[in-house]
Amino acid sequence: MIIAKVIGKVVATVKDAGFDGKKLVLVQAHVLKDGQLVPGQTMLVANDDLGAGEGELVVLTQGSSARMTPSMKSTSTDAVVVALIDRIDANDQLVFKRS
Repeated sequence: MIIAKVIGKVVATVKDAGFDGKKLVLVQAHVLKDGQLVPGQTMLVANDDLGAGEGELVVLTQGSSARMTPSMKSTSTDAVVVALIDRIDANDQLVFKRS
């Protein structure tokens, strides 16, 4: 799984029928460096049925795990938002807390 920040949305009017009614978001993976979450170099387009907003930290799953989520069974997807992050603790320190 990947920690990522939603940095935008993707609008596609012409798409595979499996994506009808699906929200697509642009996310940037984050990494833990010196006790802080910082942007990584990876950006992905992910399906989002949870309603993540721009600027929110989320958990993504990819590959075959992404297709196991109930709403993605008939969608050819590679990345899905599976959680909205409230808090992250690492190395006995608070790294992130949703405000």
